[in-house]
Amino acid sequence: MIDSTANEKKAMEMSSERAGEYIEWLKKTDMETFTRKEWSDFIEVIVSGYLEGMARLADDEVPF
Repeated sequence: MIDSTANEKKAMEMSSERAGEYIEWLKKTDMETFTRKEWSDFIEVIVSGYLEGMARLADDEVPF
């Protein structure tokens, strides 16, 4: 992302943590060996982690 906001950067970090957990659970580090389903699940973990992170960060914001 170009010119990411602080919340976007934090959400990407949160999403990356989830992606790492998925890879550990899968016990595969060579993405070339992922099945279509594993790859699809991996992408879903990343995207949902990012969206959930952004939502959580938005909920944590203090109103002015």
